[in-house]
Amino acid sequence: MAGNNVAYRQIILPDNEPPESTGDNTPDRCSIATQYPGYTSSCNAVEELAHDADDTKYSPWSKQMFRLYLVLAVAYLCGCLNGYDGSLMGGLNGMKSYQRYFNMSTAGSSTGLVFAMYNIGSVAAIFFTGPVNDWFGRRWGMFTGAFIIIVGTCVQAPSTTARQFLAGRFVLGFGVSFCCVSAPCYVSEMAHPKWRGTLTGLYNCTWYIGSIIASWVVYGCSYIQTNEGWRIPVWCQMITSGLVCLGVFWLPESPRWLIAQDRYEDAAKVLATYHGEGRHEHPMVQLQMKEMTNQISSEASDKKWYDYHELWNTHSARRRLICVIGMGVFGQVSGNSLSSYYMVTMLQSAGIVQEQRVLALNGINPVLSLFGAVLGARMSDVVGRRPLLLYTIVFASVCFAIITGTSKMATEDPTQVAAANTTIAFIFIFGIVFSFGWTPLQSMYISECLPTATRAKGTAVGNFSSSVASTILQYASGPAFEKIGYYFYLVFVFWDLLEGLFMYFYFPETKDRTLEELEEVFSAPNPVKKSLEKRSALTVLNTLGAGENEKIGSCDLCRARKIRCDGKDPCEGCATSENECTYGSEANSRGKSDLILEGILRVERTLQEMNAAFSLSTAANDHQHQHHQHQHHQHPENSQHRQKSLISPVTTTSTAATSARSAGRASFSGSPLAEHHNQHRTPTMTSDSHHQNGSLDNAVLDSWHTSTTESVLQWPHFDTFPSLRLEYSSSFFELEKNRSSLKTRKTGMYPYVSSEEVNIILEGFSQKVNFWYPTVSVKQLERTREIILGNGDEEEETVESCLALLIMALGCASLVVSSEEKGKRAIGDMYFDAALKRVYVAHMDVSAVGTHCFFFVALYFAFLRRPLQAWEYIFSASSKCLIHLSYPTRHEGEEEEDQERIRRIFWACYVLESDYLAELSNLPISGIGRIEASVPLPADTYHTHRYQEEEEQSSLYFLACISMRRLLNRVHQLLYARGSGACMDNARFPFVVAELDHQLEEWREVLPAKFGFEVGFGSREAETEAGGFLRQRYLTCRSVIYRPYLMWMLSGAGGAGVNESAGQEVLRNCKACLDACLLHILNLRGFSQTILVDTWICALSMAGAMLVLLAACQTPSLRGLIGPEVLSAGDHLKGLLEGWQQLSGGPSSPSVDQSVRIISEADRFIRQVYSTEG
Repeated sequence: MAGNNVAYRQIILPDNEPPESTGDNTPDRCSIATQYPGYTSSCNAVEELAHDADDTKYSPWSKQMFRLYLVLAVAYLCGCLNGYDGSLMGGLNGMKSYQRYFNMSTAGSSTGLVFAMYNIGSVAAIFFTGPVNDWFGRRWGMFTGAFIIIVGTCVQAPSTTARQFLAGRFVLGFGVSFCCVSAPCYVSEMAHPKWRGTLTGLYNCTWYIGSIIASWVVYGCSYIQTNEGWRIPVWCQMITSGLVCLGVFWLPESPRWLIAQDRYEDAAKVLATYHGEGRHEHPMVQLQMKEMTNQISSEASDKKWYDYHELWNTHSARRRLICVIGMGVFGQVSGNSLSSYYMVTMLQSAGIVQEQRVLALNGINPVLSLFGAVLGARMSDVVGRRPLLLYTIVFASVCFAIITGTSKMATEDPTQVAAANTTIAFIFIFGIVFSFGWTPLQSMYISECLPTATRAKGTAVGNFSSSVASTILQYASGPAFEKIGYYFYLVFVFWDLLEGLFMYFYFPETKDRTLEELEEVFSAPNPVKKSLEKRSALTVLNTLGAGENEKIGSCDLCRARKIRCDGKDPCEGCATSENECTYGSEANSRGKSDLILEGILRVERTLQEMNAAFSLSTAANDHQHQHHQHQHHQHPENSQHRQKSLISPVTTTSTAATSARSAGRASFSGSPLAEHHNQHRTPTMTSDSHHQNGSLDNAVLDSWHTSTTESVLQWPHFDTFPSLRLEYSSSFFELEKNRSSLKTRKTGMYPYVSSEEVNIILEGFSQKVNFWYPTVSVKQLERTREIILGNGDEEEETVESCLALLIMALGCASLVVSSEEKGKRAIGDMYFDAALKRVYVAHMDVSAVGTHCFFFVALYFAFLRRPLQAWEYIFSASSKCLIHLSYPTRHEGEEEEDQERIRRIFWACYVLESDYLAELSNLPISGIGRIEASVPLPADTYHTHRYQEEEEQSSLYFLACISMRRLLNRVHQLLYARGSGACMDNARFPFVVAELDHQLEEWREVLPAKFGFEVGFGSREAETEAGGFLRQRYLTCRSVIYRPYLMWMLSGAGGAGVNESAGQEVLRNCKACLDACLLHILNLRGFSQTILVDTWICALSMAGAMLVLLAACQTPSLRGLIGPEVLSAGDHLKGLLEGWQQLSGGPSSPSVDQSVRIISEADRFIRQVYSTEG
């Protein structure tokens, strides 16, 4: 067998582990991990194993699990032993035959001594239970206890004197102590890790099964008036103990005890049979074996029966001991002993004295408590151990306070039947609640708090403290009830509250960790704080003895691809794919937001490197361009030759780039587009700032970029469509500038809304506006409700009342666009009108509330499709954000919350400002883009929704929108910025486009599954509206990224002189642009955010997309790249935009109307092209 054990250890430990030596110098497993690199290098495999164990599907109804249940059932019988005695003595205490035979009363010192003798026997066994368990194993510990109980029953049942009865009680307590140490240790060590809380908690629940049996056996025997009436229940104690004595011979030994004996193969066999579906290679088996072999020492103090020093010799041990003793004592002195041993007395104090009724109630109590205990055992794995303990002990205090009052009423006035019934009810309620929160945990928590080396002795110490506390309380309770009656309950009212306070500071959470992994919790300076942190792969490695400085074995990319990570920095997989390697960081400790952030940071670094490279190449090209001009004057024929030899962007060299600027865009250079792009203008602060920065630290969208719809409309390809230009008679800015101003009401008027309507409006705001832009906290929404319902200062012209009115206005707008409640538009306008009349207070206010008001005014103007007014208030809100961020608060509390609010408003303004700049590029910018790189992204400490999942989804969506807007700004800046955009440089733009497309795909990959989407003709609808909206953003970005290829082909440079392979590559990239444009149109839906915030922007964007498709249709080589779906694009857009105009109400936006006319004309010309071709 020894040879087999060594062979098995070679499976668990690395191949280069040194052979076992003999004598005192045998290294333990921790030193092996330190001295032999083969062990530490296996951390990678261990970490992967931890993930595999977590990801494996487990079923509680499998054949192996039912085998485990049968094994644990024998150990559960030990819980029945204890429960049987608890209710047995409580029931015997109420039997007349028992009282007459021994001349006993239901209360008093003699009764207390009989009850206490059981615990005195348990205390006497303290020095024997641990060594027996450690030497002979958990099975033989249970056998020893059960056998002694049989002996004790044989002494107690035939008792003829009180002394003999007491002696039998002593022996029973002595034997039960063995069972109460061995059984919970066995259950906790054998339980499957996925359901350890439930399975271990059920052990103590079986206390009630024994209690129920005892109660009803006593009840039945109460009708026997002879002495046999009380002897039969005593003899029945042999039933469960006899079953245990027989059952242990069919039980496997605890795998942890086997490991401590160096019986590795036996331990692995047990784990494989009951945890691994019969497979030794099962991830759960392998993981547990690795953790146990590292944590369990065969030379620990459990080999020395007298050695208890490991229970207190370290910080970790002392914190464990506090929990063990605390649980042992609190589990007995919280009042539960009264309801088991002194139930009869408690009922009598409530005025219930009839024997059969008392015994019947005594039998009902454990039945109800059993249901609470079983439910609590299951909930321990769901909500955790700490919440169950803390909440139930506070409720127990409340129960005793009520029981005190009702007992006083029932005792002083026997006619108070209601008081007596209330007392009974709360005695039962106390039993159910205590059973729910405490019964499953009394043994489980003690076992979990102890490592294998000290689990038996520690459990014995816990039982010792429990027995001492129970002995004192049981002995004292009899005289206490006799002397002060129901006032005795007041002791537990205050004591239970003190227990709750103590547990709050000293009892850590043990849920979700294996028994070995709890060492990390108790070794921490603050175990409670550490236990509330999320378990990670680092926990597993710490359990295996890996040092804090060692790297975790697998990076995120390798884990996602399910490939082995070689542990290098960077690893081979990341180096090959040119991704940032996260090897060495803590696995699984990052949330979904962090993954998106990592993707953003990768984009940032890559684009900064690109910018630096372009700066160098631009300087070189300028020098080369000057040299070329000099040669052109001297040798014009050479210049013409270079122009003729121009090749495609795919194979352009730096030499050809020179010609590209002068000739490659000939048709664009002479067009109104070039004039619009290069016209002289006074340098703006934006441009200066940008050049001074000389980097892409901030994702700034500069003014005067050339990617707007108006810029596309100036392309020379539309010169042949005079009617199209005629529809564009005025610029979009002129149309909006000349429209009539918004009319306001002469008198302030507030709509009447009921409390229910207010709730509906605020819920609409929370689900829509506050989901897209999570800037309002739950507390602020409650304040809004108070103000609107008249409990606040709605009538006062304060900045808070202004914000409340704006929230209501946007809430009404949310209902209009989501559920088409057109009636809410009028109500929303009334709220907005009232808010405008007091918006002056926001101008004079410098708080976060005033900034919030400006932002929400901008949003409502966006809903009204008034972009210039929306821009004005975005500008104002941005300016106030800049002020606040320039002078950050150094205080905590309200100021810190306001700072987070300001940061969120900042990012919302950043997104909206960039959206408007994308179409009105001449607008002045506020300056927030220049500092955005230094402003923290939204934190998770700002609670914007009532439900955590909804709040998390909102935060992730907001972050996804921010990251996409930043990428879009970089795209516009790199490709279309005035004077430096790469789209006019054939030498540069192919590389820019390729990298930007790579960054776009990375952004899509890190999106949460909830926001995922498919791309392509015939693809499915996105799972959520948010996902659909993000797909539109993705397609917009993709079309703008690939537009330079289309512009290159439209310029005529893609004709003669382009080699075939390069031409095909260009055409593929042109198709990518055209497909993105067409999909952008066809996938447009009535998204609430699009209608409420982006109708104006969307109309212009779609008009631009239609113009791009029309330009491509004019070129034969491009026309074949466009699918037949283009023929339905115009009607689709017109139906949506006209419907949104009607839904939002009048007056309509002239810019949107003009966009619809441009779309109609473009659609007509596209149809003409296809009909002529057909």
